[in-house]
Amino acid sequence: MITLRRLHQNKTGDLLACLSGALLTLSFAPFSCFPFAIISSICLLWLWLDTAPARATWRGWLYGLGFFGTSVSWVFISIHRFGYAPLSISFLITSLFIGFLALFPALHGYLLARYFRRADGYTMICAFPSIGVLIEYLRTALFGGFPWVLLGDSQIHAPLKGLAPLMGVYGVSFAILLSAGLILTATNTKNKESRRQCLIAVVCLWAISAGLSIIPWTHPAGSPLQVSLVQGNIPQSIKWDSHQLIANVKHYESLTEPHWNSDIIVWPEAAIPISLQQTEGLIEVLDEKAKRHHASLILGIPVQNFPQDNFYNAVIALGTTKSAYLKHRLVPFGEYTPEPKLFTPLLSFFHIPMSNSIPDTRPPKPLIVNGVEIATFICYEIIYPEWVAQYGEKTGLLLTVSDDSWFGDSLALAQHLESAEMRSLEMGRPGLFVSNTGLTAIIRPNGDLQRIAPAFQSVVLTDHVQPVVGLTPWQERKSLTITLLPLMLIIVAIRFRKQKN
Repeated sequence: MITLRRLHQNKTGDLLACLSGALLTLSFAPFSCFPFAIISSICLLWLWLDTAPARATWRGWLYGLGFFGTSVSWVFISIHRFGYAPLSISFLITSLFIGFLALFPALHGYLLARYFRRADGYTMICAFPSIGVLIEYLRTALFGGFPWVLLGDSQIHAPLKGLAPLMGVYGVSFAILLSAGLILTATNTKNKESRRQCLIAVVCLWAISAGLSIIPWTHPAGSPLQVSLVQGNIPQSIKWDSHQLIANVKHYESLTEPHWNSDIIVWPEAAIPISLQQTEGLIEVLDEKAKRHHASLILGIPVQNFPQDNFYNAVIALGTTKSAYLKHRLVPFGEYTPEPKLFTPLLSFFHIPMSNSIPDTRPPKPLIVNGVEIATFICYEIIYPEWVAQYGEKTGLLLTVSDDSWFGDSLALAQHLESAEMRSLEMGRPGLFVSNTGLTAIIRPNGDLQRIAPAFQSVVLTDHVQPVVGLTPWQERKSLTITLLPLMLIIVAIRFRKQKN
């Protein structure tokens, strides 16, 4: 029979690291079994304690393979089915992408084992959560960042969510890792008083977080607005077909017709898949109809950048108020090629088509509709916590237009919406999330879903939304708090380590 000590030291421990990473995926949408985030983190920390840096790095990488291999492997669908890359090349690119993301938990393991190898409380309570959250922060910034499935997102329907308006999603991530460290310390120590203190600390952390979640950090401003979110459910196979353009637009118009009594009507990203300059009066017709009904129609459409042959991914508002938003944060390898000197020849060699989108480099401004400032995001942008948090106290709503049909019927749809829920919670603002094939939803300021439409159906989601004003603590300080706290705790752990030596 394999003892726990042998399991910790032999190759079975390596397998457990991979399985623990896969277990973490179950804590995110659509599964939303939030305790698995704690359990997975406990397993990982236990496998790292008293382990050489090389073994800890290897186990961290295996953990990352298990996690990212099960949570974001849907990128294969976009590359192969819609990017038309060969099966072997699609598998290679997806594998390289997952292998790269796995380097972040590998770095976590190396740093912990290299500098805090002892299985003591300072390692588990101070160093483990602090290094972990700083590396997660690094993942959101390095090479443009990939802040998908951030650890804290898994708690959007759990008591720890109460920390999000104070410290952002990173604060929730820190609380998960801290909880894991406290629980493992309690099980490892033979001192009954230390065990009791650790368990009390866990209970207090969760109780305080739950209490914070009932605080309304923002307050209502003005009258509620009736909004209608139009989910066209147009497959990618015909969405960009020029022969289907008129039929697709008429489809959106027919869905919209019964809802012109709404204050705001929203069509998804690139609902009109030709440039604004090529619409030949269509936009004017929609604008006049919206004005006639005293409504605002917001829709996604490309905008050509003359004289260059490239485009902005844009959102425009028609009707009662005219305004526009151009996308700033583009999808790497989807809308632009990072490090073009390195990757463009490779993509050309494998005949992988690339979008010719360009980002707007000006400071973002909200759409102003019916006198309400609407912070607008196109698809990928909503997953960046600090990008969303830059909007001011007068911002009344968050709006995300997207087209997740690029990822088929995969986990990406629910994970994307889960990130939008976390942004609403961090900002204390209602969110409108509109996608071509789903999921389309209205989100309350506390991050809960107010209404949601089923995926892969043509449907219009209509309800009333109350705009708000004010700032959450997270908006005021952004990453300052969550970077200072881990750095301070790391200093504490270093001082304790020197005293022990």
